[in-house]
Amino acid sequence: MEKDVKTYTTDGQDLAEKAEELKKSGFDRVAVKVNTFNYTRYKQSNGGKELQPVIDGINRAVGQKLSVRLDVGIEEGFNDDEVLDFLQLTFQHSYDIVFLPTISYDFLRSKMPALRKAGEDLEDAEMFKYPGAVGRIGFLKE
Repeated sequence: MEKDVKTYTTDGQDLAEKAEELKKSGFDRVAVKVNTFNYTRYKQSNGGKELQPVIDGINRAVGQKLSVRLDVGIEEGFNDDEVLDFLQLTFQHSYDIVFLPTISYDFLRSKMPALRKAGEDLEDAEMFKYPGAVGRIGFLKE
């Protein structure tokens, strides 16, 4: 279990502007709540806000050497077709992607049958890794 990791939790809208100051202030990680990387869906489910500032913020956080955790709520009929897209991110980035209990974990695991236990868990999530991935997939502990 990780200890003493200073985390900034955000919707990501202002992260690009804050990333440098967060690093200077001693933060180790940013936790970004984002349920979709589909621009249209994001706008529809976030009061008309744009997705691009979130993406820019995540990239800026990575540039500041902050680790990135994405907190993702998968909902049937809304973004359940994006599970594998989130998994794919772990092959490209060292993100921790933590699924929230908004849909059955059995459903999520059925989409990712090769998940294997990945060393140290986060304080609130059990962590797994797909063979060949650099990032991890997690399930919030209930």
